[in-house]
Amino acid sequence: MASKKEKKIPAYQREQGNRGPQPPKKRKLIFSMEYLIDVREGQHFKKWEELGHLADMSEMMRHLNKYTCEEALQDGSIKQYGKFPAHSKFTEPKHLPHKNWGSMHITKKSKEVVAGFFDENIFYVVFLDKDHEFYPMADK
Repeated sequence: MASKKEKKIPAYQREQGNRGPQPPKKRKLIFSMEYLIDVREGQHFKKWEELGHLADMSEMMRHLNKYTCEEALQDGSIKQYGKFPAHSKFTEPKHLPHKNWGSMHITKKSKEVVAGFFDENIFYVVFLDKDHEFYPMADK
């Protein structure tokens, strides 16, 4: 029991426990729709909603928001290409500030992809691609 001479420490000044210093938190992957192009190429949200793809895309983004960019790449849900794919059926938007391109399938085995570019931990969505034309696969 504390003696009457000891002052009680205010709650806001409570002492820290034995837990040591923690490393800085890793920055999680974030998605931005700031540069979405849905006029000339790709589709718009309304079309993806009609096709039932919008919910799948949202669920995949929700899943990937738990990861850092590196973890999402290791998971295989996102692919990083670097340059804009030379054989893409889409036109590279020259007005965009970065050129670290990639894509994300909306489910693990879907044909539909969301294409865009990376800037640190942010994936900027540029195209909604229901036909996998951003990075077409070679004919088998």
